[in-house]
Amino acid sequence: MANQLIQDAHLTEARKLYERDPGENPVPCMAEGIRRIDNQRAAAAVQVKKGQQLLAEGKKTQAADAFREALRKEADSAAALAGLNTATEEQPQPKGLSAKKDSWDDFYRNWLVPLLQLVAAAAAGVVVLGALSGLLAHWVVRPGSVVWPRHARVSIGVLGVVLLVGSGVMLPLYAMFKPFAPSAVVPDPAVLAVLFVLVVVVLAVASSASHQLSRRPVWAHWSRLLLSLTAVGVAGWMAWRSGLSQPPERLVVVYVVLSCFAVLLTAAALGQNLRLQVEAQTGTGTADAAATDYLLGRLRTLGMERPQGLNAVPAVTSLSTLRSEDLSALPAGKVAGTVSRLFFALRPDLTWRARVISVDVNRIAVTLTRNGQHAESVIFSRLDLGLPAIEDDTANDRLRAQLLTGAAAIILVRLSQSHPELQSGLCGARDWRSITLQVIASSASLIDSPDNRIPMLGRAVHEDPNYMLARLEYLWAHQSSAPFDSALYRQIAETTDKLLDSLPNGGWQTLRIRGYYRSTSQWLNMYAQSGYSDRSLLSLARRSVGKLEAACKAITDEYSPVDQLARRAAPLAVTFRITIDALWDEEEPDDEPQATDFHSPRLSYENACLDCALLLISGGAPHHADHALQHLHVGLPTSRDVQFAIKDPCLALLRGDPKFQSLVGIPPHEFLRLQTFTDTAFAGVAMKLEAAGLSRPEEIIRRTNGSQGRAELATYLNIAPILVDRIRQIALLATVHPDLGDPWMLSLLLKSGIDSRARLSEEIRLRQEALMQRLIELARTEGASVLPGIAHPDGWLAAGRRWVAS
Repeated sequence: MANQLIQDAHLTEARKLYERDPGENPVPCMAEGIRRIDNQRAAAAVQVKKGQQLLAEGKKTQAADAFREALRKEADSAAALAGLNTATEEQPQPKGLSAKKDSWDDFYRNWLVPLLQLVAAAAAGVVVLGALSGLLAHWVVRPGSVVWPRHARVSIGVLGVVLLVGSGVMLPLYAMFKPFAPSAVVPDPAVLAVLFVLVVVVLAVASSASHQLSRRPVWAHWSRLLLSLTAVGVAGWMAWRSGLSQPPERLVVVYVVLSCFAVLLTAAALGQNLRLQVEAQTGTGTADAAATDYLLGRLRTLGMERPQGLNAVPAVTSLSTLRSEDLSALPAGKVAGTVSRLFFALRPDLTWRARVISVDVNRIAVTLTRNGQHAESVIFSRLDLGLPAIEDDTANDRLRAQLLTGAAAIILVRLSQSHPELQSGLCGARDWRSITLQVIASSASLIDSPDNRIPMLGRAVHEDPNYMLARLEYLWAHQSSAPFDSALYRQIAETTDKLLDSLPNGGWQTLRIRGYYRSTSQWLNMYAQSGYSDRSLLSLARRSVGKLEAACKAITDEYSPVDQLARRAAPLAVTFRITIDALWDEEEPDDEPQATDFHSPRLSYENACLDCALLLISGGAPHHADHALQHLHVGLPTSRDVQFAIKDPCLALLRGDPKFQSLVGIPPHEFLRLQTFTDTAFAGVAMKLEAAGLSRPEEIIRRTNGSQGRAELATYLNIAPILVDRIRQIALLATVHPDLGDPWMLSLLLKSGIDSRARLSEEIRLRQEALMQRLIELARTEGASVLPGIAHPDGWLAAGRRWVAS
């Protein structure tokens, strides 16, 4: 009967039957019955507790099922009956806003709060693991380690970040929701073995690829990382095999191993970043904001400043391939600087730090660290660069900029040793002294004097013969002073072509574009200088322009500095191609550029050279000369361009044109070739005077002595009598002194505002010093400083005074 009551879940009544006679000795069947009742009651209590928990969560249906299960085990359980009644009773439906509030309360309590707790815990875990990765980066990545190729770094970095985020999220996720059973995740230790093998394979690939970029054994640099991964894997395997047989225990082992892998792999990836922080200080240790900003700019644009003495359009070569986002600086303020140091110390991705201290006006110290470890220290002075020492403590900004340029070169060369992708921008340079000297020599704002350019470039080549940019700059500097038809000019052109052809594939595109642009221009100039007769020179120009076109088309990195250079050079290459093909075929092209096709001054200049080639081919068609002059009006923006145009053999056919002479200011060799006689008011006057035999000042003076002679000459020339008087005054000015009889010297006087003897006398009497300053400046601009009237002006000044006295 007791057994039937137990089966019907009437446990209280069944227990009374077993305990009916306390005086009787217990028998085994009674003890077994009481044990069954206690176990069934305990099972009912478990279901009651489960139902109460579900009821608290608002899951009434599941709670009712749990309470019914408890009643099936213990029919007279008061807690189960009360719970079942609560779960099944009808609740009044909320109305109006209260219904919406209850929905929000349910969402907030059951979804939002747990989700926020999960996100907060996961974020804290990821931050902690990331900070550990940053702290371990200095131990995993040594200062001298060469970074892996990009694909290997990305593979390791992605794997490490995935494991790191997974480790940070999984701990709170499993603790809060238990989405899976431990036995379903780690049924076999092969999971650890496969993961470890995967990591080792990826590292092996990265190490073997990195070994191709470094002469030193790569395993020595990465031994700590490999040993750490091996130790973690072995420790996990031993823990797995040492008695941790329960699934929860093995799940903990897997979690710890994966977390350690995540930290180590992320540390290895972050420790190889190319992120640089720069700080410049004075000799007293205070921050120097101006020097810091200059150093940042110099690191980003080293070699991109406009060079001295080069008139080729793409005349800059960027040595730095650092991106702007890879550079940062500490604030100058004490509080801001301290806070920033603390912040940057915790940043795991900030790999390199450079501190530059100006010891004094002649010396500077550079310290470079990598992941908190010392990587490089250099102290150098101006004397180390061959620059003169400064005695005065108040050095100007240009002298400070020279030392900071050296500091930038030191940092860039050291970075290139660990980051081989930077080496392509250095054009083969390995010595910071060579880079510093070349940049100073080629920079208009850094060089002390243009006369120092060739010696500094020579020292740069001596310091590092493999620095291709310095070698080419040195040769080009010598070539600029050599005549186009000289053996030296051609020998340098042939040498530079060989150097350009020897450049390695990949990178070096900026130097290729510069070099082949100049090479094409050189061979065309020599061909024009030869009288357009030596077609071997034209063939070499054709070869160089093909190389230039290929170099421009090879650029794929859009919006980069080299892409901008290629976009500037491509139209020039097209003009070169049209010119060379026209000269080769000796016929005019169908797509001749028009004078209105203005894109840039340099392109207009090259179009003028093309027009001169067509002028030759066409046998002197006037419209080609007119087009060339129209192009030159916008193609000569500076005095340097004008001086080059005067001696450019490609423009030789225009030299006899008075309009060209007026445009470029060619020094006149005859009185009637003065710029005054090419003005609109005197159009055709020079030709008529020459036809009448009045080509010399003395002849004009004699013919215009009287008013009748001046009137007759005005009628002959078909100009106003006042213009004849102006011609007479200029002729009289030329007869004051033999030095003023030189048409070039007379042209300088006219350009300085002296157009008569009366004006000359007034300037000598009242403003002689100002007059001489104007003349000297004009002579320097036009290369006329060697004129006797400029070098020794005392003679004509004295003659002017005597004329005044008379």
